[in-house]
Amino acid sequence: MSPGERARGERANEYDASCARCGGPVPAGAGLLRHGARAWEVYHPEHAPDPGPPPPGDHPGWHRRRLLSLDIGSTGHRPAVDRIRSAALRGSDGTAHDWILDPGSDIPSAEEGSDAVEAIGSDIQQATGSNIPDIGSNLPQPLPPRPALDELATLVAAHLAAGELLVVWFAPHVLSTLHAELLRHDLAPLTARVPAGVAPVCDPLVLDRHVDRYRPGSRSLRSVAEWYGVPHVRPGDPGSDAEAALLLARTVAARHPALARLSRPALHTEQIIWYAEQTSRHPDAPAWPFAPVEPLPWEPPPEG
Repeated sequence: MSPGERARGERANEYDASCARCGGPVPAGAGLLRHGARAWEVYHPEHAPDPGPPPPGDHPGWHRRRLLSLDIGSTGHRPAVDRIRSAALRGSDGTAHDWILDPGSDIPSAEEGSDAVEAIGSDIQQATGSNIPDIGSNLPQPLPPRPALDELATLVAAHLAAGELLVVWFAPHVLSTLHAELLRHDLAPLTARVPAGVAPVCDPLVLDRHVDRYRPGSRSLRSVAEWYGVPHVRPGDPGSDAEAALLLARTVAARHPALARLSRPALHTEQIIWYAEQTSRHPDAPAWPFAPVEPLPWEPPPEG
């Protein structure tokens, strides 16, 4: 393998194998790995196809049903403390809802707020830039949090009650923060609005890490969207992030028939298992899809 290939983070074969293209022997460390239909395949470097996800198929699955995607912009990464500044819903049927919230005069302005969702270790890195949208003068004035959050929760609960998948990129941050915010404003949380439980949830980050476990590089929403060729016009804006997450959920399933064939309840259950495996080295990783945290008073994030 050439130095250039190593520099790009190419993964070499650990054991002697045969080239998936020509059938010739490939000594350990001399070939390149690529995804096959059911497992990794080994190639001579000159025979390896360009890195990339497998091609999409025309198979049925949950990705062809109605999906609703949720994203928020918050003041930081502490679900019990930080506040939701903005939120968005995007549906596969064209549904689009956006909210800009006024978190209160005691909260720093958006320009002063936290600019990223903290990762739980590099294995679940979430954001490379701000997750707070730039509020321009041409956008609506911020709304009081209580009615906006109630409207948001009502729409989400109705979708979940119908048994349809709610798409949430890094669900533990989004859903835990939403849970605390609803309680903070004396509103019923999703756990009370959906008696059967906050499910089924589809987290494209968990899916991508499951189907492409060893891919090097960032797993931010921006990077994963780029890998799959999914448009992501304005990273950090909840509307753009929700749309990108929705498209990612559909394209990952379209490229992995075994994943798409799972029932919606089974997909939810499997993600609990996959996420536990993905975060096994991070005992402080938040629960998936969320933790029912109690709201705490606002306090500035620690310096540094």
